[in-house]
Amino acid sequence: MKLIFAIVQSDDTRRLIKALIKHNISCTRISSTGGFLSGGNSTLMIGVENSRLEETLGIIKEKSSVRKEYMVIPTTMHGFADATSAPVPVMLGGATVFVVDAEGFYKF
Repeated sequence: MKLIFAIVQSDDTRRLIKALIKHNISCTRISSTGGFLSGGNSTLMIGVENSRLEETLGIIKEKSSVRKEYMVIPTTMHGFADATSAPVPVMLGGATVFVVDAEGFYKF
């Protein structure tokens, strides 16, 4: 048995959970915040049998799209915010996934 921790951007969470449910893969969603740009994320905890690991990873990869967005990242000079900052491209989305062995799985 494997325990998957999938950290995905909030915009991708709903469609990923729907796809997992469609394939009879249950998960638990935990709201979280990313360190870079402090964006909203969700951490999904997914328990699967070893035989379904690759299928589950494929669904996560398919539904967690990487996209480019433009953001203004404020800079400060001498304590004042610089209002002339130009938008810079930032890659958002995707998923960070950790897979660990689970000794057991119980539902009560």
